[in-house]
Amino acid sequence: MGDRKKKGNTPDKGSQKSAGRILSEQALSYYRGLIGQIEIALPRQSSRVLLVSSSLAGEGTTETVVGLGLTLAVALGKKTAVIDCNTHHPDLHTRFGTQKEGVSEYLHGEIPIEQALVNTTVPNLHIMPLGEHFETLSAYDKGDLETFISVLREKFDYVLVDSAPVGTNPESVALCDKVDAVVLVVKHGKTRREVVMRTKEIIERAGGRLLGVVFNKRTFPIPGFVYNRL
Repeated sequence: MGDRKKKGNTPDKGSQKSAGRILSEQALSYYRGLIGQIEIALPRQSSRVLLVSSSLAGEGTTETVVGLGLTLAVALGKKTAVIDCNTHHPDLHTRFGTQKEGVSEYLHGEIPIEQALVNTTVPNLHIMPLGEHFETLSAYDKGDLETFISVLREKFDYVLVDSAPVGTNPESVALCDKVDAVVLVVKHGKTRREVVMRTKEIIERAGGRLLGVVFNKRTFPIPGFVYNRL
């Protein structure tokens, strides 16, 4: 439990400058604002586990997860894990240039969680790739998924799970009630409100809590998130 003592550390100015080199100032402002809203919505929690999903493919969930992870780890000094459960387009291992082993090998009992997690070159940031032989999430026992999330919660301040679109992939729905809340990414100007509302219903029927919506890829230069309940 020694890792838990690192919670709440204030990053030094060097860390914040490092974050500025990884993300643009505009992006850093974007994600800082989003994180602030998340912490208001989920107060008094020592660890937060979030599923980041969408209604449709191509809305930018992986981009959002990576941006949140970098900001939390580097700019805010939070010990952060980004987990790839995007069964339709697993991409974290490519973005970070790491091993492919990860979630599937751990859930099958082939490797320990320490081997499934990759300690990146970014301070405080770990990732877990999807794995090479992943089955659908619904194929895993509910208890195994709950234990998986519980183990990660004990190790990190934030756990961010990237998933395939909940709106079109029933297998992603299996995670909705295992996390603290779901953040829905919506591509600005693309996704109709009716589609988003249908996805909201899917999440809530699965026992999940929809925390809010992030409008991604807006065209104007002010902070690009809108974080309201539907």
